[in-house]
Amino acid sequence: MFKYSPRKLKFSAFDGLLFVIYLAVFTYFVIQPAIYSPDTNTYFRVHFYRFPGYGLFLRTFDLLFGNFFDTAVVAFQLLLGLIAITVLSKTCQRLLKLNVWGYLILLILLIFPYFPPLLVGNNLTSEGLSYPLYLFVIAFAIDFLFNNQSVKLLHLSAAFILLCLTRGQFIIVAPILAVLYILKERKNILSRPKLFYLIILFLLPIISQTLDRGYHKAVHGFFITTPFSYVNALTLPLFVSEKNDAEMFKNEDEKILFLRTYKTIDSLGLLSSKVSGDASEKYMVFHNNFPVICNRTFHGPGMAYFENKSDKLGEKVILIEKAAKEMLPVLVKNNFKEYISIYFEGIFHGFKGILISVFILLLLVYSAIITFKKWTLYNGLLLFATLLIVSNAMIVAFASHSIMRYLFYNYFFAVLIGIILFRKITSKT
Repeated sequence: MFKYSPRKLKFSAFDGLLFVIYLAVFTYFVIQPAIYSPDTNTYFRVHFYRFPGYGLFLRTFDLLFGNFFDTAVVAFQLLLGLIAITVLSKTCQRLLKLNVWGYLILLILLIFPYFPPLLVGNNLTSEGLSYPLYLFVIAFAIDFLFNNQSVKLLHLSAAFILLCLTRGQFIIVAPILAVLYILKERKNILSRPKLFYLIILFLLPIISQTLDRGYHKAVHGFFITTPFSYVNALTLPLFVSEKNDAEMFKNEDEKILFLRTYKTIDSLGLLSSKVSGDASEKYMVFHNNFPVICNRTFHGPGMAYFENKSDKLGEKVILIEKAAKEMLPVLVKNNFKEYISIYFEGIFHGFKGILISVFILLLLVYSAIITFKKWTLYNGLLLFATLLIVSNAMIVAFASHSIMRYLFYNYFFAVLIGIILFRKITSKT
């Protein structure tokens, strides 16, 4: 049995094993070719509807490495990922005093995204940066919340801002941390240092969005956050829509856009009313045809429609996003029952079934109650994990379809949740 020692500068046999694992993973994948996807070109060309982080990253590596930039990108993504995995796994080991097997299982789940089908290290898409950055955020958040290392708030802030400038879905993490910090420090939250830290946590999303707006102003000429979120979110409301919903739109452009989109979706048989079966079967039709409904029936034709309104690409992007934002609540309200049933099916699909979904939800409620009563390491960490899992699942189901690419970030929490529950049950704490 290898003996793991977390002492600094002490290289144990277990450390040697970890080094061999990391070296094998890095060597194997760095010699594999970089994977180009349809998204790669949009990042490389810093399209308006892409967050700035990954596009600027690709352009920088292209400038520095020329023809070898893709190999350099893969090497950097792998190296950054392995460093992030090391930081988080050692943080969890120290916090929970994991044994060898617990550490190895955690390590396997953390490394899993670098293998098929995700291959985040080789794919030239934003996950190559966002996954390591997310792990850094979690590691620094654990040190800040549970190890009382206030200095880690600085590291957390930097990692969080970089993460949000790469993938916007994680902007909810800072408010979650703020709520947890209030629960932990509720008796002293109004003291000067505690209140200062809390204000920073609440300011982080604002800072991130301001930087995002500033980037788009400098590059695209418009001081707005990265568009396309509402275009994505409108896809499910369009799927459950009825033709007479057009009567509810007061704006003529929105009415025309809806009727044209509805006609196309109807002709393709991609309306929920045209799908026989229950909500689960309807969701799968939506899930499998999300890109068609979003891009081919609404976004593409919508951009063409607004050519008459403006000859500037940036303005057309803004107009279609604004239209989607206005249409969204109308269609959801008019078809709420159908919408909400398919929305929840999306969440269930992300959790691979209703049983796991219900279990996680009950665990969230349970952890919220016990943490509100008493802040402890296990209570707080359990609430932290379940809040991140549930919030991400809900955001993904709202804005897109529940695919592994958007949900894998929290898979490693399964190990931590399992360990915490086992210890709480056996120790009755």
